[in-house]
Amino acid sequence: ANDFFDLMLKNRIFIEDFYDENLMIRGMYEERIIRSDALEIMLVVTRQCNFRCIYCGQSHANERMNVETYDSILSFIENQINKHGYPSVHVTFFGGEPLIEIKKICSFLERLRDLLSELSTEQRTITYKAGMSTNGYLLTPQVFERLVELQCVFFQISIDGMADAHDKMRPLASGEPTWHRIIENLSYMLSTNKHFSVLLRTNFNVEVAESLIEFYNLIGKKFNDKRVSIYYETIKNHGNEKTPATVCGMEELVLDVDIAQLIRENGLICNNCTARLMPCSYVCYASKPNHYIIDEKNQILKCSFALESSDNIIGTLNKGGSYVIDEYNYYNWVYRDYLISEKCKECKVLPLCFGKRCPKTFIRVDEMRCNTDIINTEIEGLLDSYY
Repeated sequence: ANDFFDLMLKNRIFIEDFYDENLMIRGMYEERIIRSDALEIMLVVTRQCNFRCIYCGQSHANERMNVETYDSILSFIENQINKHGYPSVHVTFFGGEPLIEIKKICSFLERLRDLLSELSTEQRTITYKAGMSTNGYLLTPQVFERLVELQCVFFQISIDGMADAHDKMRPLASGEPTWHRIIENLSYMLSTNKHFSVLLRTNFNVEVAESLIEFYNLIGKKFNDKRVSIYYETIKNHGNEKTPATVCGMEELVLDVDIAQLIRENGLICNNCTARLMPCSYVCYASKPNHYIIDEKNQILKCSFALESSDNIIGTLNKGGSYVIDEYNYYNWVYRDYLISEKCKECKVLPLCFGKRCPKTFIRVDEMRCNTDIINTEIEGLLDSYY
């Protein structure tokens, strides 16, 4: 009994009476979110995509980032490092489908590598790493090898179950299937000894969920590799009239827990149950003061799920890397948190999100619309089924 008590005390599951939990939470928030020492930049390199996912809310306009914008971004990075002393830079490529712009991406990474080498000194080495959210179709062996060589070593790839379900949800613009090509590319990646990581994302509804027993069994047998982790999320309606039936509420909760159990049974790493249940893991990147999205129009944004929304624009990037920030919009995204929400202050899972689970919702309706009963039940179910 004493050993158990000491273990709980050591891991701060139990705490001494004199501890001020609010002070501890505030310290955790400051250290992990506000004082992050990495400059995080997401580049929307194109709005175009080779897929036509039936639940996608993007317009697929034929707009692409030009060389002048890439030049300005490099100058912006240099200015931010000189101003704030960032020792590392994290770049994420987003779209549309970013790999449509593979030549420009590789050129940018080469120039970023050279720039950071020039800015580094004997006392301080400035590093970078890059990643992308991609459908995986164009991530051929040759493209993969070149990206890893340039320190682009994180890939989020969406696969919605087995071929029949996936190809219905995520076809090419021509209507042709995509599943087998993605699996082939993934097979090559994992056949190498390269250092990288893949987050396999599944967007699900009831139809996709019905194929997940077979799908995760396949992934467990074919891709059971420490470089692979699994993340799943319900399909959302982002305004596309072709969006299929979605799930929510208790139905979503039950499927969440069942999927976590499937992933565990197949010996896979479940991101929903590991990284996503750690302190600050539900904090949205859009709320971080050191995170910026820059698009092909030189707009500085915050949220990748609101690229077409005017309230998402916090500034403009100018030639030469200077920029103009709308301070009110910026503060709206960054500083709306649990300190101004009595509901958040009383929430049992406050250390997961600090009132920053979705700043877009907070801005638009002036509160976080969380169903805490469902969240608490979901967390308990995930812990029970996965651990």
